[in-house]
Amino acid sequence: MLAIYEKELKSYFTSVIACLFIAVTTFIAGIFFIYYNLTYGYTQMYAAYNALLILVFTIPILTMKIVADERRLKTDQLILTSPISVGKTVVGKFLALVTIYLIPVLIMCVYPLILSRFGEVSFRLAYTNILGLFLYGCAFIAIGVFISSITESQVISAILSIVILFMGYMMNSLENMISSSGNVLTKILGAFDLLSPVDEFMSGVISLFGVVYYLTIIVLFLFLTCQSIQKRRWNVSKATISTGVFSTGFIAVAIVVAVFVNLVAGKVTDKSSWASIDMTASKLYSITDDTKKMLKKINDDVVIYVMAAKDGSDDTIKKTLKNYENSSKHISVEYKDTKLNPYFYADYTDSAPTSNSLIVVNKKTNKSKVVDYNNIYEADTSSYYTTGSTSYTGYDCEGQLDSAISYVLSDKNPVVYQITGHDEIGMGSKFSDAISKMNCDVEEIKLASMDSLSVDDCEMIMILGPTKDYSKDETQKVIDYLNAGGKAIIACEAYKSAQTDKPNFESILEAFGVKVVEGVIAENDTDFYSNQYGPFFTFANGSGSFASGIDNYIIAPYAKGLQQVNKDDSSITYTSLATTSKAVSKTHLKSAKKYTKEDGDVEGTFDLGAQIKKSVTSENENGESTTTETNILALSSVYMLDDNMNELVADANLEMFNNALSEYINTDDSVETLSIPSKSLQASQLTITASVSRLVGIIVAVVLPIAILVAGIVIWTRRRKR
Repeated sequence: MLAIYEKELKSYFTSVIACLFIAVTTFIAGIFFIYYNLTYGYTQMYAAYNALLILVFTIPILTMKIVADERRLKTDQLILTSPISVGKTVVGKFLALVTIYLIPVLIMCVYPLILSRFGEVSFRLAYTNILGLFLYGCAFIAIGVFISSITESQVISAILSIVILFMGYMMNSLENMISSSGNVLTKILGAFDLLSPVDEFMSGVISLFGVVYYLTIIVLFLFLTCQSIQKRRWNVSKATISTGVFSTGFIAVAIVVAVFVNLVAGKVTDKSSWASIDMTASKLYSITDDTKKMLKKINDDVVIYVMAAKDGSDDTIKKTLKNYENSSKHISVEYKDTKLNPYFYADYTDSAPTSNSLIVVNKKTNKSKVVDYNNIYEADTSSYYTTGSTSYTGYDCEGQLDSAISYVLSDKNPVVYQITGHDEIGMGSKFSDAISKMNCDVEEIKLASMDSLSVDDCEMIMILGPTKDYSKDETQKVIDYLNAGGKAIIACEAYKSAQTDKPNFESILEAFGVKVVEGVIAENDTDFYSNQYGPFFTFANGSGSFASGIDNYIIAPYAKGLQQVNKDDSSITYTSLATTSKAVSKTHLKSAKKYTKEDGDVEGTFDLGAQIKKSVTSENENGESTTTETNILALSSVYMLDDNMNELVADANLEMFNNALSEYINTDDSVETLSIPSKSLQASQLTITASVSRLVGIIVAVVLPIAILVAGIVIWTRRRKR
């Protein structure tokens, strides 16, 4: 086999074909690399994806002569009479072609390394794309080798290979044209759908089925090649009719085995989460460990209806739903073709949901909730005015589903009071969505119109950046509520109200061991503030409690410094969530001339966020003592809850906020409520100068292909002169 491998490899490199194939493939991949990656700064491997169609036409040129030329020259008789088995001969030829194909693939492996010099690149995703391209190409080579073995003409071999490979490439589209919902014919045609398995790799998933499919295609067509060559050993006669029958029967068995293996691999992939590995940077197709734990605690049966035919449903949602089914025996998924069941939704909602929407139903109580398709994907509508199309920035299927499942299983919805009346800044939509996912009913209240706040009426209160001070009466109502075991998220504001004193509001926090330092924080450590916005936009590493384990910085724009007071009070537990590095609090913002310390400024270490717990013991009417616990998340800046600021730190602020909600919001004991943030669909953008882009592009797409082609021509010319 090694001798055949070396012979074929030498033959291809001395006949220009190998170098021509490598040069053309590298050139075309390089063009896509320049266009998408170097020019527009994308990190995705578009070169690999666009090469899928190119290989339909280039690989047949590579494989057309591998066996057909030997038949034409009658040198195939040497194979039939050699001591080397036909199987080893075929494998040797196949491996020689794979080696040639591997060279441009390895060149593509350098692309992510080049791009990583200009920004953040997901190597896991990039090399998953390239792995899929490699397996896809190997399957094409095996098919091309078989086609070459059934004809003596290289031209016929190339044309047949192109036609068959193109049909395999277009098979999925052909199936959808025949039937969008699928039928027996489309299932049969689907066996030769060469593109769909590699689409999994291109989307960032290594699936058992995808790997097994291409391996069985390779093995099956190499086996068919062996049978095609083997058949010529025998003359058609009565004496050898049994051999022909045996060969035909053996081929039938091989095809049946290949189909069976793929059916098993498909079933295992559908039913087992371990059979698919999510290689995307944001773990787009996976569900979090928190969700898995929640699903394991479910006791009632929940069915998720998908408003679409299974074959025509959204692939990403389909993968997510498969993970839900695999994580709990109480979760089932049913697809409802809206063409066949146009009014199915009427039992659960008054208006027809968008196609691919989900209806989550508790089968025991029939309580339901609709998750509309438009809420699963977060859209950037502003892009429509610049590009003519809407781009999607986030995928929120897990967060929406968790919320819906908790809703249909719970008996009540928690109430959250958002205090207004002091020109509060409020919070961004992502943070509002996080509360909605907890199935909370948010009610805006004004303290002036209420006699008191009761822990029996709400789960939590939110004070989100008041720009005006509280009255003493309002202040006391909040303190009384918290002392009774209340929970609160309290955020300061120091941009619009930088020159406004708010002693009553600040006394709320001071009653629980938190001092709000005068002024606005300016960070003087260049590693811990935004270069884009300046020192008033402070970064800090999260540490402890709600900020523990967060990978990115916490950001606090225009922050008030928080410091612990009453450290001797054993009833109060104060946990810092993020701390400044080399900051000062600028007390005279309008007259400040620099960011460093000036007269009157406060120098020190400040907390940007803190968790406070206080044990309060009181006696009831019967003289019995009871102990309650106050819980407060204190934030130095309400702008920590701004969507744009949160994006600067890759949702780190939102993660801290979600962690607090998970602890503060209580639902039924039997139902766990989660607030899972959406997963980003936006890859990081690369920053590449025009000069560097041109230089790298010329090397990759011009110099390298030409050098390979020239080397091939030189080798071929020298051989011709001998």
